[in-house]
Amino acid sequence: MTTMRHGGRATLCALLLSCAGLRAQTAQDERETDPLVLRKLEWFQDQKFGLILHWGTYAQWGIVESWSICSEDEPWCARPIDDYCEYCRRYTALQKTFNPVRFDPAAWAAAARDAGMRYVVFTTKHHDGFCMFDTKETDYRITDTACPFHTNPRANVAMEVFNAFRRDGLGIGAYFSKPDWHSPDYWNPRWAHADRNVNYSIAKHPDLWRKFQEYTFNQIRELMTGYGAVDILWLDGGWVNPGNLSQDIRMDTIAAMARSHQPGLIIVDRTVHGRYEDYRTNGGLLVVRPA
Repeated sequence: MTTMRHGGRATLCALLLSCAGLRAQTAQDERETDPLVLRKLEWFQDQKFGLILHWGTYAQWGIVESWSICSEDEPWCARPIDDYCEYCRRYTALQKTFNPVRFDPAAWAAAARDAGMRYVVFTTKHHDGFCMFDTKETDYRITDTACPFHTNPRANVAMEVFNAFRRDGLGIGAYFSKPDWHSPDYWNPRWAHADRNVNYSIAKHPDLWRKFQEYTFNQIRELMTGYGAVDILWLDGGWVNPGNLSQDIRMDTIAAMARSHQPGLIIVDRTVHGRYEDYRTNGGLLVVRPA
């Protein structure tokens, strides 16, 4: 468990400890046939114990990632103030104060290694859309000039995490949220958003959805081409699937592209059973509160 300090204040580091996929599997009727993927799944069978690490601007408030800006009436969406719009404004503005100057991925990697962990899956982007990598697709990222940490030589956090864990011999996984609540092509500002889903009719506005498909594809391509060898692409937000409001993100195209750059890549399209859920997940959330 790790806390970090920024600006003299302790901030939250949220960790999802997982023995996810202790038994690598695919849907019974859509078994993987790519020999490189099958070989990587054999490798994963022996990993047994890994770390899924959630970290983002929300750490400054010591809250669960993203969910408080979703207007669903669920415990994890509770907010300390009643003015929803004002709360979302403040949440988005956390980018301007995020400055984790004691960020030390080498210490995280050493702790994971010493605990017997064999791989890490790091949150490059959660549902709130804030990117912990140097994407060119949005300014809502840690390397943008709006974020005080952007001048730090370790500002490309995903790169630093991957490199540190890779040096300690751990496998590398990139967590990526398919939904993006900051993107105007997912939650468009013309309409309210009642829940976690896209807030417009894709049938009525196919142009918006095409832009979102391209945005998602481009960001995943960045992760697959600029961050070294990646073992796992861990996609969250399973409600983004063709059977739910026609939210077809074109997983076939994404998978083909990703594996062209990362041969044998394990893909976890979480909770979307089928060809692109190479293993199924479980786990619990461990939150390290501010000191």
